Amino acid sequence: EHSTTNSYDTGLKKPNKRIDTLDKMLSTSKFLMGETFTTADVAVASYLLYVPLFFRDVDLSRWPNVVRYMKDCVTRPAYGQAFTEQTQSLLLGLLENMGNGGDKKFLGLF
Repeated sequence: EHSTTNSYDTGLKKPNKRIDTLDKMLSTSKFLMGETFTTADVAVASYLLYVPLFFRDVDLSRWPNVVRYMKDCVTRPAYGQAFTEQTQSLLLGLLENMGNGGDKKFLGLF
């Protein structure tokens, strides 16, 4: 059986200079262009938020500002309206668990 998780390389399982740069940028601002959510955030966050949904073995915790940014974007009410509250809740749970050394919480709570 062929798994897309094993056949597609996100480039995020090892050091990544682009994500390093993004993490550094986000260390001084909440969103890409400052404190206000813009269309730039729609584009970048949309890409980033697909990673934990489809590539569960990718741990982004080495980029804490990127993970914080992803949480900030996914918790926006418009995200839940666009992608369903179920997807929003799932992503928030996955992001909360990043960096816990594989300690998966039941329903993101326990």
